[in-house]
Amino acid sequence: MDPKFRSCQRSGSPARTRRKDDHGRVPIRLRIAHRGEKRFIALPVKVLLGKWNGDKRRVTGTHPDAGEINAFLLDLEPTVFSGLSRLQRVGYRPLRPSGSRAKPREEREEGKSAPEDFLAFAREKVKGYKRRGQIGTFRSYRTTCRKFTAFIEETYGREEVPFGALEAELFREFRTCCYKERGSGTNTAQRELSVLHMLVRHVMKEGKLSAYPLEHIVTHSEPSQKELLTPEEVERIADLELNDDSPAAEARRWFLSAYYAGGMRFSDVATLQWQRIREGCSGRLRVCYEMKKTADTVGVPLIPEAKQILARYDEEDGDDWVFPISEGIEPGDEEALHRRKCKRNSAANRHLKELARQAETEKRVKFHLSRNAAAWKLYQNVSNIYKVSKFLGHSNVEQTQDYIDGFVDESRDEDFIAAMS
Repeated sequence: MDPKFRSCQRSGSPARTRRKDDHGRVPIRLRIAHRGEKRFIALPVKVLLGKWNGDKRRVTGTHPDAGEINAFLLDLEPTVFSGLSRLQRVGYRPLRPSGSRAKPREEREEGKSAPEDFLAFAREKVKGYKRRGQIGTFRSYRTTCRKFTAFIEETYGREEVPFGALEAELFREFRTCCYKERGSGTNTAQRELSVLHMLVRHVMKEGKLSAYPLEHIVTHSEPSQKELLTPEEVERIADLELNDDSPAAEARRWFLSAYYAGGMRFSDVATLQWQRIREGCSGRLRVCYEMKKTADTVGVPLIPEAKQILARYDEEDGDDWVFPISEGIEPGDEEALHRRKCKRNSAANRHLKELARQAETEKRVKFHLSRNAAAWKLYQNVSNIYKVSKFLGHSNVEQTQDYIDGFVDESRDEDFIAAMS
């Protein structure tokens, strides 16, 4: 785009001079030239005829308002260039006068199709998680897509983003929008950008984009202090005297089963089927399941404590649920399973909060702490982060490292005290 200021007056042009007002002034217009087309926008400034310098695009020094008008134009220029640059990044084409039948240049070029839309592409990719039964991930990613779409509409006034418009500056502006306009925290903004990172990589895999625009877009996250139950605290919860038929005892069995199985998520406990518990080649009883969040497969042997809990439940047909969390719901009804999971997870957390009080721990115990506690115990005892990564079902060891980094390591406190005393 080529924006320029120009005066409407042109020597010897009656059509132009008819624009002058009673004081002999004519308006300054902003000319935008783009792809062989031009558009003029009138500015709220007028100058005297003959007092405009076309080469410098300023009024001459002899104009009575030269200082004020030239200062206005000087301040306006960077705003115009910045705005046009932003519009160009999302495939902007200048508007034509109403009634114009001229076609865009792209439509005039034989065989050239309209640019594909990243927003539509992203929405379709995200729907894939729903089709695969990953309802929680689908809803989370859908929220990010909606935020990015709203940002495009509010900032650029558009409903589409061509793949060629995916440039680094566009995502930097979205990051700034998350921080300043939406008031998102650092970790929230980091999650939004991580989703966009993933979607853009899908664009590249399908050959719709050659350069990776987010390569230098740094996403920081603030270190979060995670709650961590020690093995001793887990044992205190396990040793509480409860009515075995009470809802609290049932919630505890789910919690401990997740912990003994190496940190299962609640969604995986809720959808665990009997066919997923079977003997391995070694003859050991194992639980092998596909994680709802990532669709990766995890398998671990069952320790005696886990077997003892399972013995309370009558083994049914292979596709029946192990625990009564999803009772009455067909395995393929993912929406119903997700709703039930959310409802029962909240109920379990309420019981766990009371169990933590009875076990005399002040920590805010929720179901996910079973995964945290198992991860930390495995890391402390195995001392091999690659093995721990496999136990947890992480796709790479970096995920495991980020997971572990949130915990406070007190295992060497006694050594430190002894050394410093």
